[in-house]
Amino acid sequence: MSNETLKKLQDRISANPKDYDAVEQYAIELSDIGENEEALKNFMFLKNVFPENANIYYNIGIILEKLKMYEDAITSYEQALKLDSENTDIMFNLSNAYIKVEEYDDAEKLLLKVIEKDKDDENSYFHLGEIYTRKKQYDLAIQYLTKAMELDKSDIISKFYLAYAYKQSGQTDNALRFYNQIINENPEYSWAYFNLASIYAEKNQEDKAIMFLEKTIKTNPADINAIKMLTKLLSKNKKFMDAEKLLKQAITDMPEEADLYYLLAHIYKILNNKAGYLNNLQMTLSKQLTFTGDVDDLNKEIEEINNNTNEGS
Repeated sequence: MSNETLKKLQDRISANPKDYDAVEQYAIELSDIGENEEALKNFMFLKNVFPENANIYYNIGIILEKLKMYEDAITSYEQALKLDSENTDIMFNLSNAYIKVEEYDDAEKLLLKVIEKDKDDENSYFHLGEIYTRKKQYDLAIQYLTKAMELDKSDIISKFYLAYAYKQSGQTDNALRFYNQIINENPEYSWAYFNLASIYAEKNQEDKAIMFLEKTIKTNPADINAIKMLTKLLSKNKKFMDAEKLLKQAITDMPEEADLYYLLAHIYKILNNKAGYLNNLQMTLSKQLTFTGDVDDLNKEIEEINNNTNEGS
């Protein structure tokens, strides 16, 4: 959308403030370029002129969602649906707003209505699968995600959720099959590597787990959960120098992540490097806003080291 298009719409509105088609198009164009607050003002104006127009409430809902005002978006979508009760676009958008505020039952009812009317709506099958995954109803999740994948075989996200649902339902072989399919199709999909690593770690196949964690981190160096898991597996296998190297690089990349210093401190503790141990605990404390452990326990650990050092003096 060009500035020229906006200018033409503005000129039309200036010439005739009651050119409501121009006002609506202008509001849509504003939202498309991220000017959502200004777009909302224009749609609110139109709502006052046409209080029974479902499409206006629908567009207001879209903008409110973009502004992350989900409860207000739901109110607007609900009003739109009252005015146009068979509109599947409104149902779909309202269901997604419900998902964002974790009102899964309401979202589920709407999506089931959508696929009653359109049995090939891949997005609705996917979101039903997402809902059932979050509700831990994995058999239903598998059913709907499989249908979504059949309708769009290129949909990586459906496959990822499907693999996760299989894993959670205990069907590990199917989970492995889909995670491997994902990385064959998209070698940059780091979450698939991480989930493969998690499965192999649970199966005590630690060499495979380490390999997939290394691939995860190569693909996404900021995946702190993968770094934590890999550090623990390397330490368990007495590969302390590899763990040290991993953590030093991670600290260079993410210097504000306290947990990395804490993990490195405990590598140095194992290596009997007291200076490195204490220094990294103190660094952990200095970054405590990002520390996921107990700060009181951290202080006690530092105090204990200092006391032992003083007693040894």
